[in-house]
Amino acid sequence: MNPSQKRPVVNASRDFPPGRGTSTNVPDKAFKKSRAGDVVVHHAVANSEPVEVSPGEEQEFRNSHQEHVPTPREKVHEVLRVFKEVFTQLDREKQARRGGDLYEATARIDLKTQVFLEKEGKHVNTPNRIGQVPGIEVGDEFQYKAELRVVGLHFRTMSGIDYVEVEGVKLATSIVSSERYDFDDKFDADVVIYTGEGGNVINKEKKAEDQKMIKGNLALANSMRHKREVRVIRGDERWDGKGKHYVYAGLYLVDKYWLEKGVSGKSVYKFKLCRIPGQPPLT
Repeated sequence: MNPSQKRPVVNASRDFPPGRGTSTNVPDKAFKKSRAGDVVVHHAVANSEPVEVSPGEEQEFRNSHQEHVPTPREKVHEVLRVFKEVFTQLDREKQARRGGDLYEATARIDLKTQVFLEKEGKHVNTPNRIGQVPGIEVGDEFQYKAELRVVGLHFRTMSGIDYVEVEGVKLATSIVSSERYDFDDKFDADVVIYTGEGGNVINKEKKAEDQKMIKGNLALANSMRHKREVRVIRGDERWDGKGKHYVYAGLYLVDKYWLEKGVSGKSVYKFKLCRIPGQPPLT
């Protein structure tokens, strides 16, 4: 420094917690040049006194400097928010295409939205699992089966029974139960009587057949033998009569199953599932 120049000062202050600490003018002797020419700062505080910081203030400081990590619940809500946004946009485009390509004008928007979210990695709780799904609570409602998939609640959107294979054994993970269909599921707060899959029970264009103990039916039977819980989603009619909406009812155990004659005259499997106690009530 040129001796004729005025010596610079630096204002140093302590501002946390609010209202604590003092400030002073620090002369340039507090600065020291290293041999490499870099400036090294030697901290100096005038009239310094011990300052006590309460645990609450310390935690507040830590929290303010930590990046927020979304909870499982927040992740589920975010996926559903994005689903709604994409669905709305695709629906607008569909309306604009009416009168053009028939497939594009009538394609299922919910399924196209699901495919888009999965392609972009905007889905959670994969792979499929047995038991409770993080971020999902009893009573949660969904407008489409595709939403059940992108939040990890029920992956097989074209089937009422979802399952995984564990060490070569098929085990059910979830079922979607509806009282409307001709196979007549029965549903109350604590017990579900669920009709098995297969046998062309729903498809009236195909000849009805006896149901077989394979795939989802076998998975439910195995879940009973291994005492593994099954997620139950109730499919209810919409208030306007246009399709269904879906409500997560909680975890159930398969109590028993049997064969009986269905409305088609063919054999169908019936599964009795009982709700596991201690869960929030389903209103």
